[in-house]
Amino acid sequence: MFWRLLVPCLLLVGFAVPAHAAEPATFGVRPATAEAPDSRSDFSYSATPGAVVKDFVAVSNVSAQPLKLRVYASDAFNTPEGGFDLLPSGRESTDLGKWVVADRPEVEVGPRSTVIVPFALTVPANATPGDHTAGLVASLTTEATGTDGQRVAVEQRVGARIYLRVSGDLAPRLSIEGLTASYHGRWFGSGETKLSYVVRNTGNVRLGGKQKVWVETPWGSVVDGPALGDLPELLPGSTFRVSAVVPGVLPAGWIDGVAHIDPVAQAGTSPLPAVAEARTTTAAPPWIVVIALLGIALVLVLLTLRRRRSKPSPVTPAREVERVGA
Repeated sequence: MFWRLLVPCLLLVGFAVPAHAAEPATFGVRPATAEAPDSRSDFSYSATPGAVVKDFVAVSNVSAQPLKLRVYASDAFNTPEGGFDLLPSGRESTDLGKWVVADRPEVEVGPRSTVIVPFALTVPANATPGDHTAGLVASLTTEATGTDGQRVAVEQRVGARIYLRVSGDLAPRLSIEGLTASYHGRWFGSGETKLSYVVRNTGNVRLGGKQKVWVETPWGSVVDGPALGDLPELLPGSTFRVSAVVPGVLPAGWIDGVAHIDPVAQAGTSPLPAVAEARTTTAAPPWIVVIALLGIALVLVLLTLRRRRSKPSPVTPAREVERVGA
């Protein structure tokens, strides 16, 4: 099946979405042999620095008209939402997207037909160990009329993912950064604690993860947070922001918020990644108790002042003066 990489996008910045654009063409790319598409869902390789890998991509046109398509590779990255995306077409790749070169950078594909394009992946001799990710793209640029009457260029891109693991020391590692906790209580009963943190892939292999959060009180009780979805697969260096609310937390004065992640690596990854965990402390004031104590303290102060005012002042006895006669 084809993997839709990007919806049609404007190549020129600052123009409105075309009002009279032609119907998007339908085309796609997928792994192939020299003769025909095969059953692979992506391009996955393991190689040593300096190696050259040769393979084939099938570029298919499902439309009723012929298409002239660019074929190139582009570096991949994670979006803030954890999705998989590629660099914009005008931005130069610096990693795996630069190492992959198609034999034919542009192909003409007839209606409802497929063209097989060879390509080569050349791993630099100084390539760093671990995972490198890109996409092999077929791109179609057309013109349309914008709402202001000007002609704008519209690009459609589809692609297939490329995963390369370069041999060497692997360091699978996730970290939890910037953990914050804030307690929101009520006058009576329990409240809720909001936890926010950023998960960063600080290693050199792509990782997913299973995550959970909880809150601990000073006397050792634990309130589990809601079930959280699994982390998306994070590429090395990528981040993903998480927020969760833990309900049913008593105002214990001080509480600890804890975030815990069990990383999930690709099969064959060694060593296994370590668990990531972080904790932070925040105030959870029991306002009813605080107000009651303040009330008691105020009463004691008033009683003390009243007692001092009502106590009689001591009388100093008069001195007798002895007269000594002449």
